[in-house]
Amino acid sequence: MSGFHAYFFDFDGTIGDTDVDIRAAWLAAIRQLRLPAEHFDSTFRVGPAIRETAMMLYPELSDAESKTLQNTYKHFYDDAENYKARPYPGIIEKFRLLKSTGKKLYIVTNKRIKPLQKMVDLFDLTFFDGIFAPDTVDPEHHLNKAESLALAIKVSAVSGSKCLMVGDTGFDIAAGKANSVATCAVTWGYGSRNDLINSGADFVISTPEALP
Repeated sequence: MSGFHAYFFDFDGTIGDTDVDIRAAWLAAIRQLRLPAEHFDSTFRVGPAIRETAMMLYPELSDAESKTLQNTYKHFYDDAENYKARPYPGIIEKFRLLKSTGKKLYIVTNKRIKPLQKMVDLFDLTFFDGIFAPDTVDPEHHLNKAESLALAIKVSAVSGSKCLMVGDTGFDIAAGKANSVATCAVTWGYGSRNDLINSGADFVISTPEALP
């Protein structure tokens, strides 16, 4: 096994294929607020935080209007009764293997704690030593991914040289670099392969089995 002692995983696009539920919740919010949706498919992507996604979809909205859109999305996503998301093939087996060799595992994500906990329960992710969402510390003042990762590393009590951040977008790689830890980009998620290669990740892998 590798020399890494602690692994920090993004969730959406890395652990779980969650696009179907996130997309449906945004579209439900857009319909309820009667916003134009013709550009949605060409603009929307999973990965950025909610505020950034709202701004990406509707840069013309005022702060108040954008906040209403974000809160409406949260209502539809957080309170959904049946999620269709599923873990990516091979990822659960890789978690079991890492855990069996004494590695520490953490989730570091832009997904808020309420839906994250529901996903953790849905996927039966009993392997993790901690989960870190933007609102883990303060529901009113969200951490960005680099800040969440910094907190997770501190809690892990593992030297930065023995830590690996794993994710499917440049945001994940940037968070790892901001904390001076090794980074691994995965190509099975929502990030573009070219973007991931150009992000400067230390590793780029196409299957969970290849995780260093």
